[in-house]
Amino acid sequence: MHRIDTPTAQKDKFGQGKNGFTNGDPATGRRATDLNSDMWDAVQEEVCTVIEAAGIQLSKGEHTQLHAAIGRLIDEQVKTRLEKNQNGADIPNKPLFLQNV
Repeated sequence: MHRIDTPTAQKDKFGQGKNGFTNGDPATGRRATDLNSDMWDAVQEEVCTVIEAAGIQLSKGEHTQLHAAIGRLIDEQVKTRLEKNQNGADIPNKPLFLQNV
């Protein structure tokens, strides 16, 4: 991913080297930020990668896929974690665990 880098981007808007967007200002002649395919391709692929990693097929008319994907990916990770209140009772292979301690 990268930040917008067109000639009309607002330079250093979010700090050194962190360009952003501007609506422009007709009074000063400042143009609004031009959008380019590099920036939008990066946004598209960052979002699509998360959705597809969760095993969800992209669907043009569905606008909650990123939310569903993040939830699914978190749920998958939670299932593989040990519960603190189990104090090790949920360790699947205790002999191997003790060998590696």
